[in-house]
Amino acid sequence: MKLLLDTHVILWALEDSSRLPIHIRDMIIDERNEIYVSTISLWEIAIKHKIQPNVMIYSATEIRDFCQRAGYIFLSLNVDNIAMYEKYDLSSHLDPFDQMLVIQSETHGMRLLTHDEKMKQYNIGFVELF
Repeated sequence: MKLLLDTHVILWALEDSSRLPIHIRDMIIDERNEIYVSTISLWEIAIKHKIQPNVMIYSATEIRDFCQRAGYIFLSLNVDNIAMYEKYDLSSHLDPFDQMLVIQSETHGMRLLTHDEKMKQYNIGFVELF
C-alpha cells in the first residue's frame, strides 16, 4: 500500500512519539508498504522552523535526512496535482499544506495518514484519520 505521511506524522515518527498509535507505526514500518513524504511537508517545516525555531525545532534539512535514512520516498508537487486542486471545494479548510497533501494522495492513489480532525471535512476514502 502507498502511504503519504502528514507533516505531524513525520515528526511523530522521527521522535518515536507515543502520540503515534501502534497500528499507524506498524503500517509505517511494514516493508510491504511504500512510505511517501511530500516536499510540501518539507516546505511547511522549513517555513515554520525559520519563523519559530523554538517551536519547530527541526529544520527541513534534518527532516529530509531522517526520511532518507528511514527509506521514505519523496513526492514532489506536479502539474497534475495543481490541476486537481480545482476539483475540490477547499474553502472550509484554508491550510494550503493540508490541501495539497489531500490532492497529492488522491492524484497518486495513496492513503494519507493524519491525526488532523479537520481532514474529516473532505469526506474522502483515502484519508486515514486516527
